[in-house]
Amino acid sequence: MKINNVNLSKVTTYRFGGLCKNFIILENPDDILEIPETINSANTFVLGRGSNIAFSDNEYTGYILKSEFQYINKTNNLNILEVGSGTYLPELSRYLKENELGGGEFLLGIPGTLGGALKMNAGSYGYEIATNVLEIKCYDLDEKKIIILDKDSINYSYRNSNNLDNKIIISSILKFENCDPKIISKKMSDFNMRRKKSQPPGIYNAGSVFKNSDNYFAGELIENAGLKGFSIDNVSVSTKHANFFIAKKGAKASSLFSLVQHVKEKVYDKYEVNLEEEIQFIGEFT
Repeated sequence: MKINNVNLSKVTTYRFGGLCKNFIILENPDDILEIPETINSANTFVLGRGSNIAFSDNEYTGYILKSEFQYINKTNNLNILEVGSGTYLPELSRYLKENELGGGEFLLGIPGTLGGALKMNAGSYGYEIATNVLEIKCYDLDEKKIIILDKDSINYSYRNSNNLDNKIIISSILKFENCDPKIISKKMSDFNMRRKKSQPPGIYNAGSVFKNSDNYFAGELIENAGLKGFSIDNVSVSTKHANFFIAKKGAKASSLFSLVQHVKEKVYDKYEVNLEEEIQFIGEFT
């Protein structure tokens, strides 16, 4: 376990954030046992790869825990894997392809770790990680013990889980299906092509800003409200996909926050729809 002073702008895809003096890196699952007693869910944020996070520009006064549990273990059942929470999703997708396992092709283009994906039920193109989950092993920050949750107790819904907020995810048991590698390759290629055509490059953004619903696509509402290209300081609504907001180098988290609030107001004024944020704002914002 390592405890460092870290500038949070270096650990998120948006490159936002102030200093954190209690940035704890968990290098292996045994480090869980060394977590200070003062840590609990109220004063701690668990960070993955930071691909849907915007930290405040101010100093973060609590603890940040980042797990680096990067492993993929086979089980007695060839379709079932134990995967560490720090595993990068594109690496998992490529591993599945090499082992002729289908159902993880959509993970190739998601720039996050498994832990973050499990927490927010990440997905794309009609797929979501909850489909593959059998159980999750995690550490409860308040009860100070390791527990195992089955899929039903997590109660997954669209881009949401209901029982993981106060926990560090250690690993998950995931199930996939045998599949012809040619079919897997074609799906991965198709998804990649669709992504390149519709989404801006991954640098200095955090993926989709707002959640879609059964009744609307957030990007379509934002575009129809005339907000494509609209900017506040150095953060703008992408001209390629209106549900992606792009930050220039040196931009501030406060500008992103202001832009998100402005877009929500304009969309509500036009459609009476309250957009729900997919991105998380962490720290002090006004």
